[in-house]
Formats: sequence, structure tokens, C-alpha cells
Amino acid sequence: MIIDKKDLRTVQQIDGTSISTPHKGELETIGRFVKELMPGIPEPELKGVVEQRMGGSIDDLGFGEAASMSFEYFPGVRIHVVYFKADEDDDDGITSEADVKFFFSGEAVSMVSSEDLASFADLTMDYLQDLATGKHSDPPDEPSDLLQRSVLQRAGPFSLIKRDDLPALAAFVGGKLTATEMEWQLTKTYFPGVTLVLRYDGKGISFDFTGENIGRMNHHAKDELAIFLLNHCLRFVGTTYASLTMPTIVDQAFSFSHLRSRK
Repeated sequence: MIIDKKDLRTVQQIDGTSISTPHKGELETIGRFVKELMPGIPEPELKGVVEQRMGGSIDDLGFGEAASMSFEYFPGVRIHVVYFKADEDDDDGITSEADVKFFFSGEAVSMVSSEDLASFADLTMDYLQDLATGKHSDPPDEPSDLLQRSVLQRAGPFSLIKRDDLPALAAFVGGKLTATEMEWQLTKTYFPGVTLVLRYDGKGISFDFTGENIGRMNHHAKDELAIFLLNHCLRFVGTTYASLTMPTIVDQAFSFSHLRSRK
């Protein structure tokens, strides 16, 4: 993937606030985890895991980094995890600490909430650890009512989606569409072998989780992936019907900078 550094944005820039976003601190916490993880993954293995098993890419962003991992979650919504090794200066013996930076790019990334972007980063790095080391990440694999509550909060605006909108919605989320007279379905693959099916029958929303690698995802991670898809559908509704007054839950799916740009 060819990436121009001028197109990279930080979570602070996407939030567009003058004060520090709370999700900057969340990314710093994830970065500390990545700094501990990366020395234990040989470079050839890292490339295989990222490109073949996670559908991402290893890039050179031109920062002098040891590795840059890029992932696209939705069309035009990309994350770049940039890892710098600790380095000892041969002349004076001063050692620079390892570091991790998170950048985002794509024509649609500026509309995504910083909460979703930070959560994407967290889930992706947990999944990288799982694949590279075979260790399952916390939280424990126990069902919760998180997804059920999130569906109830977000189902209302789906009634605005017309049949004629469905091909555009599928393209917006990077998914495949299936429709019958009774319901429509969006099938979305986030990572190879990790696929979600969103079903909407005009009354409610349900999900199926499929793929040969879905068993590697704990319940919390699967719920998060489903909520990410729900939120991106709400962004489609909010941009397609921008002239309408939307429920608060739709605005919450957008970044602060995008909301200000609409005023």
C-alpha cells in the first residue's frame, strides 16, 4: 500500500478539539502493550500474520520505523500502527526507548468517532497477539448483553434506509448485500475468516458470526465488531439523510470534527 504521510491523521486531529481527547490516552495504553509484544515476534512471522492472517499490510511510512502495520476496516477508514525499536547511540551510549504511534487515513476516516478508532486499534492488536503467540486476550470469553443493548439503542434509524439505498450502504461498509421481500442482510468480513452477517427485517436487527477463524474471537470482541458495523451504518444514514433531524445515537457515531463541519 502506498501511503502519503500528508494523508495521515492523529486521533486528536480527527476529534478536532483543542483539549486532549481521552482516547489519546487509551491509544498510549495500547501502545505500551504493543511495545512489549513486538520484540517477541520475528519480522517474517509478523509479515505473515499481518498480511495473510489479518488481511493487512506491512508498509514503510518513511518515519525510520521498524515496522508499520496498516488495516482497512471500512472503505476509506484505515489505521496505521507504527513501531519504533529501542536504539542505542554508538557514540555516547544514549539509548532511545521503543515507541508506538497510531495514525489514521482514508477519505471516510474523519467522520469516524475517536472512540471507535481507539477500540479498533485495541481489538486489532489483541488479535495480533492471539495469532502471533496463541494467547487469548482479556476480557474472558463470557457472553454479555452488550450487543443486545447496543442493537436496541441503534435499531430506530435503520427504518430510514430505503430499498434503493441498500447497494450504496453495502459499498459504504465494504460488505455484500442480500435482500428478500422479508429482510435484507449485510455480510461484512473484517479479517480473513472473521465474518459478520447483519439481518434487518423492518422490526429488529440480529447478527450471525461465521468464518473459520471466528472461534478465535471472544464474545466481547465479536460484540465490538458488530457494534462497529452498526455505527458505520448509522454514519451512512446520517450522511444520506443529512437534512433530517437525527436521534442522538446517530450523532454519537461521528467524530466531533465531522459534526462541527456540518454546522
